[in-house]
Amino acid sequence: MSTSAEPRAEETTTDRPVPPPRPTLLLASAVLTLLCAIAFPLAPVVQPVVTFTWPQGTTAASLPLMPYQPVRLDASVSCAALAATPPGAATLATTPPGTPPAPVGGLKVRPAAGGVVVTSNGETLAAVGVPPGPCALTVASDPSRTSVALDGRVVASRDGDVRPVVAALVAGTPGTDGLSVSLQTDTRFQTTPSVVKDLLGIGVLLGLAGMVVAVWRRDGRRFRGFRRPRLRPVDGLVALGLAGWALVGPATVDDGYIVGILRNRGESGFTGNVYRWLNAPEAPFSWFYEVTRAWASLAPDGAASVLWLRVPATVLGLLLWALLRRHALPRLGPALRRPGATWVAAAAFFAWWAPFGLSLRPEPWLALGVLAVWVCTERAIATRALVPLLGAAVLAGFTVALTPGALLGLAPLLVALPALSRAGLGVREGWTRALVVVAGLAVAVLPMAADQSLAGLLEATRVRQLVGGGSPWWNELSRYTTLLVPGDVQGGIGARLAVLLTLLALPAVAWALYRARAAVAAPPVRRLLALVSLAPVLLVVSPTKWTLHFGELIGVGTMVLTLFVVLWSPRVVGAAHRLRGPALVVVLGGLGLVTTLVLIGNNQWAYAAAWGVFWNDIPPQVARVPLANLTLPVTMAGTLVLGVLVAVRGAVPRRLSRALAPGALALVLVVAVVALEGGSFLKVTADRLGTFSYGSDSLAALRGDPCGMASELAVETDPRAGILGASDAAPQAFGPSFTPTSAQAPAVPLTAGGIELPGWAAPAGVGNGAAELRSGWFPLPPEAQRREAPVVVTASGSVARGSVALEFAVSPADAPVTESPAGARNGTAPRDLRALAPDGATLVRVRATSTARDADEARTATPAGQSPDLPLAVSVPRVPRTVPFDDVVPPGSTALVDWPVAFPFGCLRPPPLTGGTAGVPPWRITAPGLSDAGEIAVSPTTGGPFLMPRLLVDEVRVPVYLDGDPTRDAVGLARWTPRLGLSTLSPQVGEETVAGWSRQGRASIPVLDTP
Repeated sequence: MSTSAEPRAEETTTDRPVPPPRPTLLLASAVLTLLCAIAFPLAPVVQPVVTFTWPQGTTAASLPLMPYQPVRLDASVSCAALAATPPGAATLATTPPGTPPAPVGGLKVRPAAGGVVVTSNGETLAAVGVPPGPCALTVASDPSRTSVALDGRVVASRDGDVRPVVAALVAGTPGTDGLSVSLQTDTRFQTTPSVVKDLLGIGVLLGLAGMVVAVWRRDGRRFRGFRRPRLRPVDGLVALGLAGWALVGPATVDDGYIVGILRNRGESGFTGNVYRWLNAPEAPFSWFYEVTRAWASLAPDGAASVLWLRVPATVLGLLLWALLRRHALPRLGPALRRPGATWVAAAAFFAWWAPFGLSLRPEPWLALGVLAVWVCTERAIATRALVPLLGAAVLAGFTVALTPGALLGLAPLLVALPALSRAGLGVREGWTRALVVVAGLAVAVLPMAADQSLAGLLEATRVRQLVGGGSPWWNELSRYTTLLVPGDVQGGIGARLAVLLTLLALPAVAWALYRARAAVAAPPVRRLLALVSLAPVLLVVSPTKWTLHFGELIGVGTMVLTLFVVLWSPRVVGAAHRLRGPALVVVLGGLGLVTTLVLIGNNQWAYAAAWGVFWNDIPPQVARVPLANLTLPVTMAGTLVLGVLVAVRGAVPRRLSRALAPGALALVLVVAVVALEGGSFLKVTADRLGTFSYGSDSLAALRGDPCGMASELAVETDPRAGILGASDAAPQAFGPSFTPTSAQAPAVPLTAGGIELPGWAAPAGVGNGAAELRSGWFPLPPEAQRREAPVVVTASGSVARGSVALEFAVSPADAPVTESPAGARNGTAPRDLRALAPDGATLVRVRATSTARDADEARTATPAGQSPDLPLAVSVPRVPRTVPFDDVVPPGSTALVDWPVAFPFGCLRPPPLTGGTAGVPPWRITAPGLSDAGEIAVSPTTGGPFLMPRLLVDEVRVPVYLDGDPTRDAVGLARWTPRLGLSTLSPQVGEETVAGWSRQGRASIPVLDTP
């Protein structure tokens, strides 16, 4: 074996060693950095003090708190007000009438026979008699104690946290005489640094600057900076590919979630989780949000389009490639500096980047951080210099501060410890290096606790642990099983390729490294393999188990794949006899298995990114034969034949081994999958220029329209206007009446957009038999005949596939063409089913089939609060008359946009979460169909920040249609209609400076939290 030991001569020191100076400055700077970093989270912070008093002229006021409970509440109710309360009403309540006492319990003071009953947080605090004449009942509640007093005498007290939730302040009396409430909201997370905290942060930076000066002087002439890179054609191709992928590429499943956090940052005053966990801060793992938000704030007119938000990730991709091509690959030896290896690296880079890189998630940042730490560490080993080692430590700290599971940022330093120890110049030099690393890592405390106190960070962690949402370490295997589940968006063909091929490459490269004659640098390659091998181990600590986390390997994974192709190339395999024996059979068998597992996966992407993508719901096929069905038998037969051949001859013949070189075959697979991914989205962009796709959205943004999907939507404001054959007669007479074939179909109302439509309930079948009802023919309007608008029927109950159909014809005498309308099938709530008329059709009728099984499904699937006996019902068909979405919800409007669909709505403003309160928006954009994926934002068990606003409104779904693709259920639109006429209170705002360890009780979550 002739692997080169370490890097080229120009990467090592050639100057005469310089005796290191005494580390006085370095020691002082490191101690300053460490002391200031330790004190930084403990430093005081400035917190707003927000107080609301009521009444302010009205009997009811909106006051949705976030968190749900105040820090302190004081309420007073006069006995005269109790006497003036109508029977059954509450004199004073902090939730609107009709709110159930569980799981969210407000304060309720209501008269009872001969006295008064006080309840808070679902618990009865007092039931006391009221004396005749004037008197006053007071309630004082804080996190440690709640008491009820009558004329100043405590009549009931409860230790522990039974503070009420507050959504509104509502009086049950004609006026507000004798009623008063004063409360302080919980603003524990809305903090800013104090002067002391700022000074400590400056101390950390000064210490870092002192260390840089000290280590630079200590290194003397031994350290030389990086040379300016020379651009090559491959660099242009990579840049073009990254830019093209930013234009047409998909969104990840979490891009909407993260963009909601970014858009609300300015309203909240801190980077909080606006969809769950009581809007707890993302700190200490949030500094990359701040960078992306700063970029988003530079968008023209303040509306950051999808394309604009993708620029940071694309820049990270360019930096990754620059580090790979200029510094990382050359470090691995002469074989990796050749032009051919660079082109291989470009293909491997896109294999990783396509499924994982174009994202608002932290993985692109992680990938760059891990690679940069590895490069700096290797530079420190090669030059024995402290400057790159300090750089590696600082970068490692910032990388670990990206996410809770980002320990891979430390791995390059860990695997390099033996080499760094050997590179030392003695005991004192070893201690110096350790001091540099520890102090450099400590600098990361600045972004981790920039505007939060230690108490705030601990409270945010407690809330997350209480609500959950993660997965314990022993479920780590689920990350890999999810990767291999057919049809799961986390196991798309691109993700499988990158991860599985890299896992195969690790042992293959390790074997070839010791058995092949190739010009690679063995020590750096060994450290690289150790680093990537540590990744599955370190991922265990991540609280969630998504396959997206594999994206942190984009940089180092690219290097491993490149090494695999180079070390198992036809030239190397043909020249190395030891690679043509059993190892070749094993690697080829593994490659065949990986290929099969990759091709079993679908070309699947998240949400709107999958629209129009071929093979998004089935594995790749040729002539309707899945390719995986071909690769598996070929792999099994080929492995068997090669195994026999090796057993007989001892090795595969040189010519055959060159033809079957695993590196070349892997490169073909990589190029094919990358081409499939890129070609898919180029085709989608071309096919969907008249409707929404991420490619068409990017083109619209370049033309000056940043509003995304909103510009491609239309709203049906009045569903009755489009009813076919509509008149002013009774509902049964709307158009031709339904004629059931087995039983009479009773007329029932169905609701669409909050408006009742005429319809009929399909009779239940007897036994397993079907009962069918069929309408008469309805003439289609011109827009439906031109396929510009769909035919829509609203259905409720158990809607199985095929139980509702639309039949089209040219004339009543013709045989009808049956279309199964698109729409949600799960659940029993009313939903719209849509279909386009076939070419030439002028008539439509509705056919509904109800079976006994449908009725049983309806009973078992009915949500709480609905009738348990909800049969299949259908409405008269309609062709919707719509207006542009922007006319109903203009750009700049306030709307709660659920996380699954938030990414492409760049022109809507989020409701504010500031001052311990939550805004009440007039609109909500929901996930399509009957999906409840976005309900976490209004759910009490997840700490939904908008639970209190949701208690104040009725949610009315409004039908929405996607221009150019009207049968697709793209998103939902809901109007939030206030249940009561509520005024808005004006707060009194002050501020106070609190110590970093100070805690004012705890933020409580109904059901989950205990006093």
